[in-house]
Amino acid sequence: MIGWTRSASPAFPPGPRGFPILGVLPQLRSNPIRTFLRAADRYGEFVHLKAGPYHGFLASDPADIKHVLQDNARNYHKSPLYDRLRDSLGNGLLTSEDSFWLRQRRLAQPAFHRQRLQAMADVMVGCTSQVLERWDRSTSPGDPIDVGAEMMALTQSIIVRTMFSTDLGAAAGVLNRTWPIINRRIGETFWSTKLETSLPLPANRRFWRALGELETVVYQIIADRRQTRRDEPDLLSMFLAARDDETGAGMTDRQLRDEVVTMLLAGHETTSLALSWTYYLLSQHPGAAQSVEEEVDREIGSARPTFAHIERLTFTRRVLEESLRLYPPAWGFSRRALGDDEIGGYRIPKGSLVFLIPFVVHRRPKLWPDPDRFDPGRFAPEHESTRPRFAYIPFGGGPRGCIGNQFAMLEAQLIVATIAQRYRIELVPDQDIRPEPLITLRPAPGIRAILRKR
Repeated sequence: MIGWTRSASPAFPPGPRGFPILGVLPQLRSNPIRTFLRAADRYGEFVHLKAGPYHGFLASDPADIKHVLQDNARNYHKSPLYDRLRDSLGNGLLTSEDSFWLRQRRLAQPAFHRQRLQAMADVMVGCTSQVLERWDRSTSPGDPIDVGAEMMALTQSIIVRTMFSTDLGAAAGVLNRTWPIINRRIGETFWSTKLETSLPLPANRRFWRALGELETVVYQIIADRRQTRRDEPDLLSMFLAARDDETGAGMTDRQLRDEVVTMLLAGHETTSLALSWTYYLLSQHPGAAQSVEEEVDREIGSARPTFAHIERLTFTRRVLEESLRLYPPAWGFSRRALGDDEIGGYRIPKGSLVFLIPFVVHRRPKLWPDPDRFDPGRFAPEHESTRPRFAYIPFGGGPRGCIGNQFAMLEAQLIVATIAQRYRIELVPDQDIRPEPLITLRPAPGIRAILRKR
């Protein structure tokens, strides 16, 4: 196939030649995960991928990943591919750069300190208990549930209550309706040009309408908090109270909007997907599911799970970590070189893209023997100590690593433990579930499961 002949250029590492002008862009737009996996399998740990006007480099070696994310992080910004995210999330923590990003990160960091996480744990368990009570009332034995929808609703309620000290009420319906439209359109256009995303096409118009509805809700939350002047122990109050060290100016409504949307959306979807994939894997490995239940019975019993239980739920955490290895919700990201650099002995020209794809890195046989096998034991201390730090990057790494990684792991452990006290989730047989790489890695067409009372 012409799109996958080897490049003969000595200036770059080996890689597929691709098509004239477009390079491998058609393959990336069609199936990015398969394209990246195939490139790594055929050409090794550092691959040249011409993608339209860009020289791209796929880095799968932990040392090269560390160079980009940590050692020379100042030379790398979020790539132009993040323009699709900026169209919806704005210039928040996920998409901003340099001094503005650092300022916002410092403002947000205290919300994720250990003491605050302890206080959030009870809210996480309380929201999960409400879901279990609803299942007790409304779910008949044998009736299937949509695992993804259930986890999405649960993590949404948690992020709203812990980050904004409130319940969205009727506005939650707007979020439920608009976010799937926004998420899908960004995923569909991730490899598109600015022209394609600015034309008044029906899909673009649906996206713009959904984004407008979501913004209306967010601006109303901000206006209500400004008007009532409530000082809550949450991120929104911290941002409202923040002042620039030099000018003393507070954040504008637009800046607040960008941070609220980032936390509201990015803060719940990834965890819900991690949980969905975890239940997908546990259903296929009933021995692991039983081990989770036995650990919860032994360490918590019938008591209410708390922050203090977390350190004792070691197997439960390893299950979640292995799920994040196999199906990382943040399946791939990229960086743009601000200046010339060198990686693996090859020159990286200014403006090049470096692709860092956890879905690929987590499946390199050199790092993960028998990589497609589900094995929580990989995360036992004796194995973790021998593995390079950047062999496992479900939350990124370096200074731009996910600010909410500890929040997410705490939330996932408490949810799994609370559910395991009363239910086992088993997949409906004969489903063809595959990973769909949009902005995040979604199970397509969804996961249908049966609730079994313990």
